[in-house]
Amino acid sequence: MPTSRGSHLSYLTQLILEIKPKSILDVGVGFGSKGMLFREYTDIWDGNYKKEEWKTIIDGIEIFPDYVSDLQKSIYNKIHIGNALAILPTLGNYDVIYAGDVLEHFNEKQGREFIELLKEHSPHVIITTPVKVSDQGSVFGNEYETHRSQWGKESFPEADIVSFGNIFVIQIIKRGTQKYYCDGMKFYGDKLPFDKYTSIKARTFFLGLYFIQDYVAFYKHEGERVVFWNGSDVSRLLRNPAWLNYIQQGQPATHYCHNKQLQDELLIVGIHAEIMPVFFGYKEDYLPCLPAESPAPVKCFMGAHPGREEEYGVPVVLNIADKMPEAEFHIYGVESKKQFSNVIFHGQVPEEQMDEDMKEYHVCLRLNHHDGLSQIVCKSILMGIPQILSRDEADIIKSIRDIQLTGAYTGADISIDEILDLSELKRRMEV
Repeated sequence: MPTSRGSHLSYLTQLILEIKPKSILDVGVGFGSKGMLFREYTDIWDGNYKKEEWKTIIDGIEIFPDYVSDLQKSIYNKIHIGNALAILPTLGNYDVIYAGDVLEHFNEKQGREFIELLKEHSPHVIITTPVKVSDQGSVFGNEYETHRSQWGKESFPEADIVSFGNIFVIQIIKRGTQKYYCDGMKFYGDKLPFDKYTSIKARTFFLGLYFIQDYVAFYKHEGERVVFWNGSDVSRLLRNPAWLNYIQQGQPATHYCHNKQLQDELLIVGIHAEIMPVFFGYKEDYLPCLPAESPAPVKCFMGAHPGREEEYGVPVVLNIADKMPEAEFHIYGVESKKQFSNVIFHGQVPEEQMDEDMKEYHVCLRLNHHDGLSQIVCKSILMGIPQILSRDEADIIKSIRDIQLTGAYTGADISIDEILDLSELKRRMEV
């Protein structure tokens, strides 16, 4: 029929708003109602009301020419008349292809050919077909309206499928790796160059498993799973061994972590992780800026989190500051009501400001009890700033004084070449 049930239309329009396609192909134009919606929720929604202002390409295919009138022609950029099996190979690619109530009009062999053609011409295919196909022959003198096949969820194992009454809405999305992360990892998760988590079937990069809800999401995920362990998520797992059940069930996952410490700790619970140090930035953004020789005073900096000062070594630095009046200590991420002569608490600052501040410092301090790969350590390595990773006060004092005299000290046991930045991570994960 040139029309169809409307129970899925609000869902369809929401998809269009989320996808924001620049080009759409509507297979089976019929009365043209879907083209009207597509035009409304692309150009009109964006404020382009006049036809000459429209920016979205909306084309159509219609096998029955009598359905096409001036109404449809006013909405679509171009309507191709003929069988979609013959027309699709002649067309280019579209951001979205919609095939509404078309599939059931093919026999099964033609239907599978049709689906493959749709996938070849768009990374995002939306198909609707009845949950239960009724007997139907020619309608409005159109013999192509005959129902010839029945399709179910089992016909689309790779798809996301929802139903509205008697309508299946089937999404076949050609995806790269998508990302999952908890709210606490949003700062780093937003940087990952992967799609947001939208499908339980797509390959997914889990940026740590920190809370029980993360483990539940991991367990329920049906697609390929990659877990990247950061640091404290491993400590949490070791303290909550029951969470391991969520990892052991279901299909095997691939595990990565920042360093050997994490690798060894994961082995305790039987998880074999490959070491893959990751910098959540881009190497070309951090060029060497070597500190001045024999700096006076030597300026040290570190990062911390509120409520976790002891974990990050803030008390250690305060003790050292008392013994080293000739040095300055800059602490980011936390504040203090107490004033110190040579300790400056900067509190929370934008990343861009801290990146700029780092160019003025001579030493990076990273004193955590348990760490993955500190991002300020990565930046320091890239910028040529010496790092001190020990928590031993005597060792820290000696190292600072060595740097003050020679500028030649580094505590990091990892080279720039071993670190993957986000572009390198994407290439590795997309293989």
